[in-house]
Amino acid sequence: YSYSRVYVGPTTSFVSGFAFVLGKIGSIAAIAWIFGQYVLPEDHYLDAIGAIVVLALLNILGINRTATVAAVIAVVVTVFLLATGLAGVSVSLSVPSLPNADGLSGVLPAASLLFFAFAGYARVATLGTEVRDPKVNIPRAIAISLGLVLVIYLLLSFALVRLAGGNLANLDQPVAGLARVVFAWMPLEVIFAIETIAVLGSMLALLAGVSRTAATMAEDRELPGFLAKRNRFGSPWIAELLIALGAISMFVFNDYLQWIIGFSSFSVLLYYGIGHVSVLRMSREERGGLAAVAWPGLALCLLLVFSVPGPAVWVSLLILVIALAVRWVVIRFRAS
Repeated sequence: YSYSRVYVGPTTSFVSGFAFVLGKIGSIAAIAWIFGQYVLPEDHYLDAIGAIVVLALLNILGINRTATVAAVIAVVVTVFLLATGLAGVSVSLSVPSLPNADGLSGVLPAASLLFFAFAGYARVATLGTEVRDPKVNIPRAIAISLGLVLVIYLLLSFALVRLAGGNLANLDQPVAGLARVVFAWMPLEVIFAIETIAVLGSMLALLAGVSRTAATMAEDRELPGFLAKRNRFGSPWIAELLIALGAISMFVFNDYLQWIIGFSSFSVLLYYGIGHVSVLRMSREERGGLAAVAWPGLALCLLLVFSVPGPAVWVSLLILVIALAVRWVVIRFRAS
């Protein structure tokens, strides 16, 4: 949002920020639903709503508390997933691999949906106004988190594809199942607890990042100004509460969870694409050699954004058109 506002223009910047906020509200709802399924499947609505409310209140108490809790969660989950991936690769190499499903028709849709989950490192940048020495620490944090996540994904994917083959798509909890196989000695309650805090950690970071993006947009008068109000802890508490309320309201569409995930993926890929455009609009001195990354990145974003399955593409475009129309009316009203 901030880069495109500087290097492209306010309209493109609005599309990027609006896509981020709206798409990630969908992500929060979907992840909360998953949390509810883990904890109490019979009454998962109550658990999911409770988790959103508690995490929103934690964020409202300040980014230092959010960062402390997130750090503990990240260390526990990262170590567990790395260990599961390494052990899974070791086990998978010791047994014959199962045949994979035929055909590549699902690769692009699956790759597009992957961005629903593979966006956590980008949220590091949304906390830039509250980080010490952000020009040094944010790029470092993104590189470290992206590198760790990439290694974890590769290890788990390799092990699961070899062990499950074409049956992988039919597994409800493939990573948890792998952990139960490679750590047969570990109590199921421990695995369950780590799974649960992993989901909570993702929601915590989402709520923090989305509320601060909304607050920044409000400061730029792209969203209602009251969203920029911060409490004595420096948290945009109104934005946090409204985003939590928006995520909770999406439980109405619980039966269309896959559509919500597709909508979130479309939004992520859209603002990633705008991020690449922003790089290309920089001066040669500013972007250095980044153009070599930005061009293929933009092409891949465009390829994947229109590969999102379900009605996510046309619904998302319709919502963006409506939002832009409302923005145009507001700007004209202010000018008059």
